Amino acid sequence: MLGRSADFFGPGVLNSTLGGAFFPAALTGEPALALGDIQLPHSYTYIRDVARGMATLGTTDHGDGRVWHLPTVPAVSTAEIHSLVGQLLGRPVNVDLLTEPKPHGPFDEQVMREYAEMFYQHRIPQNMVSAAFQDAFGVQPTPLLQALGETIDWYRELLTR
Repeated sequence: MLGRSADFFGPGVLNSTLGGAFFPAALTGEPALALGDIQLPHSYTYIRDVARGMATLGTTDHGDGRVWHLPTVPAVSTAEIHSLVGQLLGRPVNVDLLTEPKPHGPFDEQVMREYAEMFYQHRIPQNMVSAAFQDAFGVQPTPLLQALGETIDWYRELLTR
């Protein structure tokens, strides 16, 4: 079996497009990095749903020989994610939009050179559907607001250490 996720985020996730370049800045009021066209639908998978999904796949023979999309909430735009984070923080999130794969913030020249071939994912709609996994295993994705709130709580704690 193989489990796949969309771009992931959550507690402990630092090196993702919705990770260390976004949440610390959003929490401190600095411009938070966003990639590509943030008005397009884009799937994000909560890291705890990745873990639950992989644990589920690892403890059953049901579904062997298949690729499974791990539990993922329906896609919303990245701008909507920013708005939800702003609601949870009680203030809008300032965004620094990177429309081309060039070095910026924590993403140096080497990282962005290697990421350039994947940057198209931020220029087209991306909607990962996990209904087959949810139906087969009865595992639902964490509601988006809850997942974002838990992520914010984790980053708050990280920033105060």
